[in-house]
This record gives sequence, structure tokens and C-alpha cells, in this order.
Amino acid sequence: MRGGLTILMYHRVLPLEQCADYPLPSLVVPVEVFRHQMSWLADHCRVLPVREALAELNAGGAFAKPLVAVTFDDGYSDSFTMAAPALEEFGLHGTFFVTSGFVTEGRPQWYDRAAVAWQQATDDKRRLLQTALQQATGSRHNQGGSGGQGISCWMEGLKRAAPAERMELVARAESMVEQPLDLSGYQPMSPEQVRELHLRGHEIASHTVSHPILPQLADNSLAAELQDSAKQLAAWTGARATGFCYPNGDYDPRVEQAVVQAGYHYACTVEEGINHPGVCPTRLTRLPITRQRTMRGQAHDPLGFRAELCRLRAICRR
Repeated sequence: MRGGLTILMYHRVLPLEQCADYPLPSLVVPVEVFRHQMSWLADHCRVLPVREALAELNAGGAFAKPLVAVTFDDGYSDSFTMAAPALEEFGLHGTFFVTSGFVTEGRPQWYDRAAVAWQQATDDKRRLLQTALQQATGSRHNQGGSGGQGISCWMEGLKRAAPAERMELVARAESMVEQPLDLSGYQPMSPEQVRELHLRGHEIASHTVSHPILPQLADNSLAAELQDSAKQLAAWTGARATGFCYPNGDYDPRVEQAVVQAGYHYACTVEEGINHPGVCPTRLTRLPITRQRTMRGQAHDPLGFRAELCRLRAICRR
């Protein structure tokens, strides 16, 4: 780890009881587990927001401690209420990639609506949804009813659908559920909370306006997603957002060029790896920190966490 910059990827930090039934378990970490992880990082690593860490990486020289950045995607309210206080407890600051339209509108995003609708649907309704998805995308998807594999295929299929078809499928899923969807736990931060994180020393960076699949967009829509998000974040914080994160990790050379033209200095992917000096700034890799990889039962697994950080587990998974 001392040879480069390790960027950790988180989405949500919640109380343990709220993690148990979360429809997408790889996107949530219990707050007590997160605290253990931050405590270890504070003792053994130099932890900086991505913008500062990247500058140190490119300055060259040997690192006495591994260089690490902690990032959070989307802009959920628990970034402010759970993640930031845990970071600050150990004197750390993170990078928060904020979906500006999510914060402005205050409504759950399409992928949360889709995941909760799938979770509450019966097996028969799930099969109907998969059939509709297959017809819309012209591709084959797992027809399984319950279980993680079914929801995984449903969500990945939605991401590959055209934007209009995706929203039609999400609406259809919601209409098939007998009980109203409980989306009370999927709220964003407020603009005031985004500004406060900035004032407390955290980096506020962009995750677009509406979290689209960027390669699917026309040039004008792509530019608007990048530029309007930066403008909105600057209006809240009073500072220019120079960092970016590709929604869903999807990008291509056209998207990379648009990111640079919009004035961003770097962009994070969801590709796994450690960033070495001279890394392409629009292709920064990250390590996903998940419950499956860093917990044993209901508790933090210190050895598992360290094995993820140093990529030992990644070598074993090959």
C-alpha cells in the first residue's frame, strides 16, 4: 500500500439493525463496523480527501504510511449523520460524491425505488418484471424469484436499459407492489448539510445531477449533467468542485473528455486497484468496502479488512 494511493468506496453507513434487510447488501456498512475501520486507518495510514491525496501521490517520494482516501457515493443523509461523525472522531476527512439533483429534490433515486419494489414483490411479480425487462432490453436475465442473484440481475438489467424504458420498468415494479413502498430510509442530505461538511474540512465532489448512465447520454445532456452539478455544488459550498465520480462506474473516452472539459481534475471509477504515481486522473481505481468482505457474522473482521486493503483477497479471488 505504501507504493500508491488506496481509495476506499462506501455508499451508506447505517445502524446494524437497518443493515439486516437492506435490499442491496453490498452498499451498506454498519456504523460500528465503520468506526472500527476508521480507527485502524487513523492508526496505520495517512488518510486524506482524494483531491489532497492525489496531489501527494503525484508529488512523488516515499510514504512513511500508506496513503488512503475514504469516499462516499450519492449523498445520502447518513453521510452527514453517521459517516462524517465517525471520520471526525478519529481526526479524518473524506470525499463525498454528491448527486446534486438528489439533494435538491429530496426524493429517493430510481435505483432505490427499483430495489425496494423488487424486495417487496412476490416471486410471481418478479418473474413478470424480469420478462418485461428482457423484452425491453432484448437480452437474457436471470428469472430467479427471491434471493440476491435475482435482484442483482434485475438491477443490472435496468442499468443497461434505455433511460425512458428504465423509468417505465421502475414505475411498473412500483405498481405491482400491494403495499406502498417504504422509502423513508433513502433520503439525501440537505444543501445545508452539504455546505457544513465542506466547512468541516471534507471534500465535496460531483456525482452528476441525476445519476444517469453517462455513455447513454447525448453530448448536450452529458455536458449538462457535469456542468450543472458543479455549479450547484459551488452554490452550496462556495468552492469549486474539482472531483468527479462516474455513476455506476460507466464511462468511455467521450465521457472522459467531457469530464475534463467540464473542469474536473480527476474522476473515480468502480474498478478495483491501487493508484500509482502517474495514474490517469480520469481513471482512478477504488476498493469497495462491503459487509461480505469485512465482517464475520455481525462483527467487524479486522483481518478481513486488512486483507482487502492490501489486495491479498483480490489475489486469492483470481
